[in-house]
Amino acid sequence: MATINLNGTDIEVPEGAPLVEVIKNQGTFISNLCYIDGLPPYAGCRTCIVEIEGQRGFQLSCTSKVAEGMIVRTETPELHSTQQAVLSLIMSYHADRCLTCHRVVKCKPGDTCLRDDTITHRCLTCSKNYRCELQTTCEQLEMAGYEPWDGDERTYYNLEQPAPDQGNPFLEFDSQMCIICTRCVRACDELRHTGAITLAGRGSSTRIAFGADGAVDESNCDFCGSCIDVCPTAALMEHPNKWSATQTERWTPTTCTQCSVGCSISVGAKKGRGVIVRPDETANPVSATQICVRGRFHYDAVKPSVRLGQPLIKRNGGQDASDWDEAMEFTVARLAQVREEHGPEAIGFLGSPLATNEENYLLSKIARAIVGTNSVDTSTSSVTRAAAGALREAFGSEALPADGMRIAASKTILVVADDLDSSHNVFGLRVKDANVSGDARVVVVSPLWGELNDFAEAWVQPKPGDEAAVVAALATAVEGADGSAGRALLSSEMQAAFDKAVTVLKEAGEGFSAICALPHFGASAARAIVGALANVTITVAGDDAPNALFVLPSEANGWGARDMGACADLFPGQRPISDASRDEMQRLWGAQVATGAALTFDEMTNGSQIRALVVLNDNPLMLAPDRARVEKLLSSVELLVVIDSLPTDTARLAHVVLPDGGYWAKEGTTTSADRRIMRLQQAHDLRGEARQGWRVLCELGKRLAERLGTGEIRITYPNVGEVTDEIAQVVPLHAGATWRELDSGTQQHLNGAGPKSTKRVGVQASAMSRPTDPSDNGGFTLTTGRGLYTSYEGAAVHSPEADKLHRDDSVKMHPDDASELGVAAGDEVVLRRTEPSGNASAELRAPVAITEAVQPKMLYLPLYYDGGAITALFDADAAVARVEVARA
Repeated sequence: MATINLNGTDIEVPEGAPLVEVIKNQGTFISNLCYIDGLPPYAGCRTCIVEIEGQRGFQLSCTSKVAEGMIVRTETPELHSTQQAVLSLIMSYHADRCLTCHRVVKCKPGDTCLRDDTITHRCLTCSKNYRCELQTTCEQLEMAGYEPWDGDERTYYNLEQPAPDQGNPFLEFDSQMCIICTRCVRACDELRHTGAITLAGRGSSTRIAFGADGAVDESNCDFCGSCIDVCPTAALMEHPNKWSATQTERWTPTTCTQCSVGCSISVGAKKGRGVIVRPDETANPVSATQICVRGRFHYDAVKPSVRLGQPLIKRNGGQDASDWDEAMEFTVARLAQVREEHGPEAIGFLGSPLATNEENYLLSKIARAIVGTNSVDTSTSSVTRAAAGALREAFGSEALPADGMRIAASKTILVVADDLDSSHNVFGLRVKDANVSGDARVVVVSPLWGELNDFAEAWVQPKPGDEAAVVAALATAVEGADGSAGRALLSSEMQAAFDKAVTVLKEAGEGFSAICALPHFGASAARAIVGALANVTITVAGDDAPNALFVLPSEANGWGARDMGACADLFPGQRPISDASRDEMQRLWGAQVATGAALTFDEMTNGSQIRALVVLNDNPLMLAPDRARVEKLLSSVELLVVIDSLPTDTARLAHVVLPDGGYWAKEGTTTSADRRIMRLQQAHDLRGEARQGWRVLCELGKRLAERLGTGEIRITYPNVGEVTDEIAQVVPLHAGATWRELDSGTQQHLNGAGPKSTKRVGVQASAMSRPTDPSDNGGFTLTTGRGLYTSYEGAAVHSPEADKLHRDDSVKMHPDDASELGVAAGDEVVLRRTEPSGNASAELRAPVAITEAVQPKMLYLPLYYDGGAITALFDADAAVARVEVARA
């Protein structure tokens, strides 16, 4: 620490810190139009000048470092005059009449501008009014009427200005508002490692350009919006709701639920509806200042009018509007009837990785302690259950202490994922951080090209379905044994990459991390991949392996659902289904707990005797493979109750629909991939008569308890915080995480539930074997995963705007295959699922995107395309599908 004097006041600050950041942190205004906190100074705007005693002239505070005894002044008359002169040069190439106007904030929308008749830009007609850094700087430096360059032929008003780029749905670029501060260039390059923005031209013609100086959406921009966050003017703006965002009434800190990274965000709302999203760096340190296109722009993927706002009951050939009392009584009466006629085992419950911890906990409590069934699961649980099983075998626990902050500081990173940038964008970003800033060596195992592969020292590209065998071979080779069996599955080029990967992993020392993004389908394959990756991690990291292995669920709250007991194999708190655990739960809940066998979702859909099903925020027709078997279950039950905010395919089949709030209208918590407890706070108003899911469950549980005569059991709560507090008492991983004490973004305290040992996992050969190569018979191998640009909510209602950029709405095909089939980019093809007998059983249509990102005879179609239509082509436990392709 060092003591310096700032404007006559002694302060103690970190020695060597950038002086500009110290001044800002003290609450003193300092212009810094080109500076980005945390990045090396650019020193382009020159407006951050200060007076430092003992140094000649004025100094740039962005390039100055704090030193002991430094005396700094920011408010002298000479300094103020120089700052005005510097700022006037910047403003000479910017629409500045609004910035130098003497009226400033006195104008009203209908007032006539009195400056002159050439005015086209006014403060009141600028979408960044009152949130413009340049505007604030002009006001602080008293620039009203300061125009020393007026009349110069080279200034803004004497030059022809280009039209703004408004050709995409997310980001607007208006170069005439740009002051060439290059913040956007450096944010894209140094914060995002994308390089989509650059400087073009030279001298007075210098300008900001995207890609090859074309439209924004034609570049490699991934629309993360980081450039918008740092832009000090209206040059870069959000396209949706940009005008509404100028009148934001409330900002609410909450958590993005688009994937399991759990990025912290702040939602700005107007009239109860979100109109803007910004990163919130005060909670999850892994995301900090960064989010992706889903978190930033998918808040309005579904308009309020599409959401459910009233309970529905199936009758008269359709779903008729009802009121809450009628809908609840209908639900309770029918559930009680099924229980009386067929027993509690005939009732199943589906929680969801899209629901909060509180909602999943209440659902488990209702099922086990009120209805009396242990058949509680989710439609996505088979993969997370399989991965958890591998972790338990390797470490004695599925709850690992691995901290996502470790990734950016790692020296060697092994990534096993289809496309980490698309599925878990910010985790992919942290891998890039490690590579760019720390020279980390990166190995990627993926059958599909992704942006992260450009940062890899070795990219091992197995054929789809061979990932587990190749990772197992890597583990064997790194241990010094023979990994030739898995290596032989690779092409000759990839065998060289395999050998390079082995070398990199053998040379890894401290600072090793391994990341696995779980596939959506294929539980057996997922278990094999996680087991093999655990073996690699144990070999390389030794006893540090539990801290080095990251297993990322495909959806937001996959681990939280398991912790809360929304899974057939566990009671809440990761307690196994056993007599001892049942006795403990009965003590904690003060009620009898179900003793019957639990059915998994797969067992429910496989000829079980389930007669009634309660579905909370799950959408098995979109998320579960083998759509036909799911439809059969949902269509055959006597009662299907769906609690959701959207009219999904699953909800349309329901006998009763109870309207919930969407992500942004929820309160509660979720659990991120690296086991941080993230707080959700209500940022949107509920539509119509919709209620938050936890309130719906409280009312349902109360009425069921009264109808079934369960006895005394607490199932009603005045607020969601009381549910959170109960979870803190019941679930050891949440001990101490009460609503009042919870610090959003803090990792779970394992409290004895963490790793107990390290043991190599036995990976079964059958789980690593790929079905017969379909290319042997002229067929294709189809894979799927999470696309970066498609909204879950939009896809769930089959909105044509689910993928507004249309980057995920086509099937990727290799150029050689396209040539052989005679199809061109954009042509529609038919994918037909084929049985071993050769008979077609299901099909879908999709346009073609021709790319070398996939291998020959491989196809890739994002899971969310057309509301999960691809699920019809996959078997229940298949990681890949065998399909035939024909021109439509």
